[in-house]
Amino acid sequence: PDGGEPRTLSLVPPCHIALLAASTIADNLAGLVAGGRWQQAMPTNLLLVSGPSKTADIQQTLAYGAHGPSRLLVVLVEDC
Repeated sequence: PDGGEPRTLSLVPPCHIALLAASTIADNLAGLVAGGRWQQAMPTNLLLVSGPSKTADIQQTLAYGAHGPSRLLVVLVEDC
């Protein structure tokens, strides 16, 4: 995120679509940090998204999209 892409951008829409280049996939967070050279310029915001937001706080009823998108679509783009 930056001035043109605020931190809340990933939390506002009901459906978040992420485009992911196959070459950027890492086995773990440490590999992602090393591959992205974050020690030189760490991102200002880091979100680890494993699926849609959900909670069961309200009357013990499972609700999706309580703290962000209720749907997450990941499109994997093969490297050329």
